[in-house]
Amino acid sequence: MGFVAGGGDCFNGRLGREVLAYRKVNGMDRTSKAGPGVVKAVFAGEGGYQPKYPDAGEHAEVSLDKQVLVLIKNGKPFAIYPVSTGKPSTPTITGQYQFYRQEPGYNSEGMYYSFYWHNGYAVHGYAEVPDYAASHGCVRTYIADQPRI
Repeated sequence: MGFVAGGGDCFNGRLGREVLAYRKVNGMDRTSKAGPGVVKAVFAGEGGYQPKYPDAGEHAEVSLDKQVLVLIKNGKPFAIYPVSTGKPSTPTITGQYQFYRQEPGYNSEGMYYSFYWHNGYAVHGYAEVPDYAASHGCVRTYIADQPRI
């Protein structure tokens, strides 16, 4: 379904972020807790993200209402990450864009591994990623997730 928790025998931070993404996609409480209902639904293959543009080739979609970043390939999600987009006073712009610059490492604003798409707006890792829209317009990801993105 695109929720890429990785392997392992324990519930770690990465798996917790994937549970949060699953819960966001499905309109559930925004926590990283995976109770029996969530586990049962995931193993049944229920609750996947439906791409808005399945025929657009390999691309990224950001759902502002669900607060997730979804990487799409062959019309299907292959990675879904919880994010925080622009708060109401500084909203994330919408539209179709191409990334024009990649900036590895940290910059002076604390943004990690930034991918810019329009006039300074970027997808980037950040120290704080609330489970609601809280940024100045960028798409914040967890620092641990950004290298995979």
